[in-house]
Amino acid sequence: MKTLYRKKAIALYETHMRVGFVIKTVVFYLLAAVLWYVIAVISPYMATMEISQSQNIVLTRQAFSATEQNKAVPIEGKERALLMPTSESSFCQRLRLIEDAQKTIDFMVYFASKSAYSDYFYTALVRAAERGVKVRIIQDGKMGKLDGYVSDGIVNIIYNHNNIELYYFNKINIFDPAGLATIMHDKVIIVDGDKMIVGGANMGTSAYLHNYDMEVLVTNSGEDGSVGQAQRYFNKMLNSDLTERTKRKKRDFSAKSKYERKYLDFYQKSELAQKEIDYSALGVPVDKITYLSNPISSTKKAPVIMQALYNLMESSKKSVLITPYTLLEGDKIKRLRRAAARNDEFLLITNSLYNSKNVGYADYYYNRDKYLNSNITLLEFQQKYQLHAKVASFDDRYSVIGSFNFDERSAHIDTESVLIIDSEDFNGVLQEYIDQTFVANSLQVGNNNEYLPSDTVKSHDVPAKKKFQYWLYSALGVVRCLI
Repeated sequence: MKTLYRKKAIALYETHMRVGFVIKTVVFYLLAAVLWYVIAVISPYMATMEISQSQNIVLTRQAFSATEQNKAVPIEGKERALLMPTSESSFCQRLRLIEDAQKTIDFMVYFASKSAYSDYFYTALVRAAERGVKVRIIQDGKMGKLDGYVSDGIVNIIYNHNNIELYYFNKINIFDPAGLATIMHDKVIIVDGDKMIVGGANMGTSAYLHNYDMEVLVTNSGEDGSVGQAQRYFNKMLNSDLTERTKRKKRDFSAKSKYERKYLDFYQKSELAQKEIDYSALGVPVDKITYLSNPISSTKKAPVIMQALYNLMESSKKSVLITPYTLLEGDKIKRLRRAAARNDEFLLITNSLYNSKNVGYADYYYNRDKYLNSNITLLEFQQKYQLHAKVASFDDRYSVIGSFNFDERSAHIDTESVLIIDSEDFNGVLQEYIDQTFVANSLQVGNNNEYLPSDTVKSHDVPAKKKFQYWLYSALGVVRCLI
């Protein structure tokens, strides 16, 4: 009997050990798999990516400068550029552009927020499609999906309309770990192949009313101009292996009249809906516009736009950089300081902790001393709503406006695009807005990392909760990889 009990005890003990061993083994391999996957996500971005000498030729000041041939073009034949700070008026200008479309509308944007303006905008696209206009939409495949952000009635029509094609760029793919970090960050709408709006605004009410952002309307262009350059980039994006068309079987157009009534109630109150518009006379005539973009891929990219910005600031005497936040690493910080030393005036304007909404700002704020020296005038915007514009100005002549934040993510990870405009007249309009809106409402950060006193601008108290949250973001360090 004792022998029998002993055998049972041994059997139970051995069974217990086997189960424990199996559980520990499974947990070990799961943790190993997670660690491997995290390394697979991050490691491709640890490689050094630089611009080659041959690539750099088309990214120099000379490449962006108007030639004598460009300058000799009669005024009526020049491209025109209209500066559009975001507002209800600029949103209605976008709607009017859609209402006037005759043949094609190509639109790409990072994301659309759940709001009335999003419903209005996509309703306008549906109206254009009903007139026979061919509409193509590309949105980011992770953050840009329309479901849940645009009203279902409009989304169902967009998914199924014969004249609308909806694409998502780089949707979540677990078999492409590095691609999980890549997003499509461009904001462009091209109409009839000769007009476009480029800027930093996403789609939604807050993008136009609760952010200080910037867009440019380009007209009088075409295949040989900047609109043609943007069109070729759009087509390349659409034909990328990372871009996938999305359709639905469900067909329900019954909500169209309901949303169209809401849209018309809003749009027809605008002055832009009532008056005649001569697109060939909008804005100012400019000598040259270059549409510049980052490579399209799901891996680390060569810093095309960043290189162009450095080339311009290094060859200038006056540089102004405006960005919602800046997040640069060692060599780029050193290069920024060297460029500032070559300038007589070097201005960097960004948000304050008071109004910033992006966690990427945490890295800048708690490492702000890296940007402080005698050659850089660092200003922080103090208005209630955040600065969301991505703008640069060089020597009162060159203007850069688009989707590019001055950070590592925009340099190497995301798709981005900007306009580089060679025009003293246009830059004058831009510089006036910068001075009156951004400079006049900002405080300078002194070399002691504290605000310098001002008679006209006051700083705001930041809640302790927000200070702790942003300190935590910075301490974790994840923003360096993910933002």
